[in-house]
Amino acid sequence: RLVLLLVLLAVSVSNAWLAPTLGLPTGLHLRTSAPTQRIRGGGPTMGVEVTTSKPGDGKTYPKAGDILAMHYKGTLAKDGSKFDASYDRGTPFKFQIGVGQVIKGWDEGVMKMSLGEKATLKISPDFGYGARGFPPVIPPNSELVFEVELLQINNQKA
Repeated sequence: RLVLLLVLLAVSVSNAWLAPTLGLPTGLHLRTSAPTQRIRGGGPTMGVEVTTSKPGDGKTYPKAGDILAMHYKGTLAKDGSKFDASYDRGTPFKFQIGVGQVIKGWDEGVMKMSLGEKATLKISPDFGYGARGFPPVIPPNSELVFEVELLQINNQKA
């Protein structure tokens, strides 16, 4: 503790003496967290936001390489238009998580869900289809919203 106190005191004193000489602001400025980036138009934080609508079992979470079965409905955030849904086909979507088979927003967001959970994933363009989009159904730089349900992890069903 004494070493930390001495370091802080030294930084404070040198900052008070050296900063004005260099034309810099004085005082010790510690950043406690990274700034939050926002998408133009007030969208979600860059990446993926997971909002639970029905909790899962709270103990069984997917990990990279697991085979999952999920139901989903995908919409465009800007107007709510649906672009795809496994519910419409009556068959869950099966894929391997964490290996790039799906968009980054799914790889990261779904691994935060537990078995049986229903959630909404809000995905920024950089974690979705990016500047290219997925013509003709997903325009470039689209923010996406998925309603998802984690039905199965490997052979374990909800």
